[in-house]
Amino acid sequence: MDSEAETVMQLRNELRDKEMKLTDIRLEALSSAHQLDQLREAMNRMQSEIEKLKAENDRLKSESQGSGCSRAPSQASLSTSPRQSMGLSQHSLNLAESSSLDMLLDDTGECPTRKEGGRHVKIVVSFQEEMKWKEDSRPHLFLIGCIGVSGKTKWDVLDGVVRRLFKEYIIHVDPVSQLGLNSDSVLGYSIGDIKRSNTSETPELLPCGYLVGENTTISVAVKGLAENSLDSLVFESLIPKPILQRYVSLLVEHRRIILSGPSGTGKTYLANRLSEYLVLREGRELTDGVIATFNVDHKSSKELRQYLSNLADQCASENNAVDVPLVVILDNLHHVSSLGEIFNGLLNCKDHKCPYIIGTMNQATSSTPNLQLHHNFRWVLCANHTEPVKGFLGRFLRRKLMETEIGGRVRNVELVKVIDWIPKVWHHLNRFLEAHSSSDVTIGPRLFLSCPIDVDGSRVWFTDLWNYSIIPYLLEAVREGLQVRSTLPTDLLKVRGTVLVTRRVVFVSLFRNLTDVR
Repeated sequence: MDSEAETVMQLRNELRDKEMKLTDIRLEALSSAHQLDQLREAMNRMQSEIEKLKAENDRLKSESQGSGCSRAPSQASLSTSPRQSMGLSQHSLNLAESSSLDMLLDDTGECPTRKEGGRHVKIVVSFQEEMKWKEDSRPHLFLIGCIGVSGKTKWDVLDGVVRRLFKEYIIHVDPVSQLGLNSDSVLGYSIGDIKRSNTSETPELLPCGYLVGENTTISVAVKGLAENSLDSLVFESLIPKPILQRYVSLLVEHRRIILSGPSGTGKTYLANRLSEYLVLREGRELTDGVIATFNVDHKSSKELRQYLSNLADQCASENNAVDVPLVVILDNLHHVSSLGEIFNGLLNCKDHKCPYIIGTMNQATSSTPNLQLHHNFRWVLCANHTEPVKGFLGRFLRRKLMETEIGGRVRNVELVKVIDWIPKVWHHLNRFLEAHSSSDVTIGPRLFLSCPIDVDGSRVWFTDLWNYSIIPYLLEAVREGLQVRSTLPTDLLKVRGTVLVTRRVVFVSLFRNLTDVR
């Protein structure tokens, strides 16, 4: 018995050693994959520069009639060689990506190196230090991955792994455009009191030496206002970077925008995020009074006109300029009958002294050209068929799914199908509403954001949502569309006759089978 026990202990020790080596190899593979990514991006930049130089060279050739012909062959050969190199490195990169997906969940069970000084570590993106949120309900931490850090893991390997995991997470959340972010969006990360960045010195101990006690989390910092970057706002809002840059540019240049679109498309959410960004961009703190919100209804037109008139007077007065809010949010402007009259009080207000104004409304009105011409407003369309609204639901649900999978360290194929199916249902319903009513009554993604990340729970949730919210809304929207058109299409007769049956049978069956809506 003693000899058998010794043999078992010896085998266990050998197994532990091999698992430690395997963990180090996987981490080094991720670091190498990150380096390949950097080389790939550098080669892409070189390729674009070469193409620009080639175009410029061709232009100079046509102007100087052959003065630059001798350089063309060498440039042509340069333009083809990076493509060939890209083809060679692409295969290795794909292999690295497939292996790094396992590291995103670290589904190897208990960390084999825990007794040897290794730890199972969660990687989170943290906004707690960078910004002071006005809303306590907004998440401060986003779980993006889990890894096993052994006692031999080096800092340069961990640097590559963290950046690689961030990029993998972005690719999973937004497979189309990756939100315009990449591994360069990572400013650095911290383990306990150690803050790690590209310019920081290597600490005395290895990473595992700072993962002590309950400290099993690596907090990743994303570039933000201090780096003159929108990356942190893009990551939190899930709005692609080019679109968010356009919104900020319109506000900085014109100081007045109106977000227009159907209900539930996130106009108020976007207005709040933009206003907070503007306040922090101006070097101010998010204190009471720096952002003023006016919720407009049918009876508040006079109050709004008086408020804006008083605001213009305050801007003109040097004594009261301190009390003027930096940003004014005017929510639900579609309740105002004449927007031109409401904003006439701001005509004499100088732009550089007037607060930023962000308005929201459900649809454009006949006063739109007048506001653009006389009041310097810029219109931003938030439609369900265009970005950033079109892909927001999918990005939001995939983020929730990622956090659930990473937290539970398990993948659920059926749940992946559910998350893929819900946006298809949403787009199908909006196509139906556009065909039989109008785009103004399409359904925003907000209605579907509460989908539980659970197969059985999501089935119950969707059945209730379909029976008690979607079907009554569809019937009312189609009824209003019929009153406008005054005719009843043949296909719509069939739809109305079968819509109750669809409510009880067809969509429940579709939800169980997780197939495309027809």
